[in-house]
Amino acid sequence: MLLQYLIENLTNVKVRGESNTNINKIEYDSKKIEEGDVFVAIRGYENDGNDFINEAIEKGARVIVLEKDTYDISSIKEDIIVIEVENSRIALAVMSATYYGNPSLGLKLIGVTGTKGKTTTSYMIRDILNASGKPTGMIGTIYNTYKDKQFEATRTSPESLDLQRLLKEMLDEGIQYVVIEVSSHALELYRMYGLKFIVGVFTNLSEEHLDFHGTMENYLKAKAKLFEMSDFAMINGDDIYAPKLMKMINTKIATYGLDNSVNLSATDIRINGSYVEFKMYINKMLETITIKIPGRYTVYNALAAIGVCSLLNCQMDAILLALANVKVPGRSETVEINKTFSVVIDYAHTPSSLEAILSATKKHAKGRIICVFGCGGNRDTEKRSMMGEVSGRLADFTVITTDNPRNENPMSIMKEIETGVKTTRGLYKIIENRREAIKFAMRIAWKNDIIILAGKGHETYQELKNHKKIHFDEREVVKKIAEEMPDKNNI
Repeated sequence: MLLQYLIENLTNVKVRGESNTNINKIEYDSKKIEEGDVFVAIRGYENDGNDFINEAIEKGARVIVLEKDTYDISSIKEDIIVIEVENSRIALAVMSATYYGNPSLGLKLIGVTGTKGKTTTSYMIRDILNASGKPTGMIGTIYNTYKDKQFEATRTSPESLDLQRLLKEMLDEGIQYVVIEVSSHALELYRMYGLKFIVGVFTNLSEEHLDFHGTMENYLKAKAKLFEMSDFAMINGDDIYAPKLMKMINTKIATYGLDNSVNLSATDIRINGSYVEFKMYINKMLETITIKIPGRYTVYNALAAIGVCSLLNCQMDAILLALANVKVPGRSETVEINKTFSVVIDYAHTPSSLEAILSATKKHAKGRIICVFGCGGNRDTEKRSMMGEVSGRLADFTVITTDNPRNENPMSIMKEIETGVKTTRGLYKIIENRREAIKFAMRIAWKNDIIILAGKGHETYQELKNHKKIHFDEREVVKKIAEEMPDKNNI
């Protein structure tokens, strides 16, 4: 591809060198650079792409894209083409779309944003659309999938280059719709720049990512950016931030929830340990919906999915069938262990999501609730004591352990959680090793007890210092411990 064509949609650029030259491909990771590539230097929060310019050149980069006034370009060899831009993230998004032929123009995109419920709602929408005969792909927290292909996701929303590549693959495979989990980071960092969504979904907003956004106001503004790119907004009208959000956006809006004032609502809600059932009117017909994901939040996720898919002319039969069979890894996922107590894995990693899973479990639990959780390092510190208070108040026993400690001292994180538990009368124990913590919880479990392993969900690793990841799949851990347990614990 000619460089001139690649950069023709960029604005306010300054080019040093001849743009009428062929390039190989685009990269933002210097380690992936090959001869003739374009290297886009992104200034991140941990690494500065400018620091890797020389490495990229040594590996064969022919073109360097960087932000104006951030680097002494006179130090770059004259035979290297240098393109100076106002924002290298926007430049990456624009050039990536051009390089892959603007694949999003041939697809119908549905964006789902919110603190909680993005993944489950996305799975529901994807399954309903596929059941309706509309070939649909999904890009999200757990997997990026289309047809029979499935790739493990490295982040909730991919970098713009990776996103455009994935959209191109889906388009070439005959995919018509793509459901995308849209994180606030992705919106703030221009990973979604240039995309157009036919529907944007807002699930809810609660305290999360304040280490990045600073305030809830900034967090909400980041979420609102999705609806600047959407033709239609499907909003949880029960959320406390919904009124403020609806004033911030200029697009057609429909609301869902359990309040009478919303456009799409549910009645006669029944929740037990294995499923949720509710009734709702669709096209003037009273329908009964059953979903095998227990919890009140499942009703909200389902309403959002039904609202979106009704808008896209999905038949009721497809909606009922898809929701009855939907499964989401790491969301209220029961591990089969052949014991008289239960072990449930859930991704709950915020105060509100932990409260939701514990409250839902408490309503149908016949025995005690034992909650095992930790908090991630290098992330919001304020939520740690809050989550401790939630578990201390709602669980019968709390085991405080590690999550993804990253570069923080694990014991310091656990002590912060402990301060919250201590404000309650809840019983607790601190066990740093997560495997041992799970083992302890299973050893003390009695008949009908429910163990909630919160925080990791679908993740199959633990992240330690310097981005080192070790394999840690809680399903495997639980099953192994169960096999080794003496029968006296299964009473």
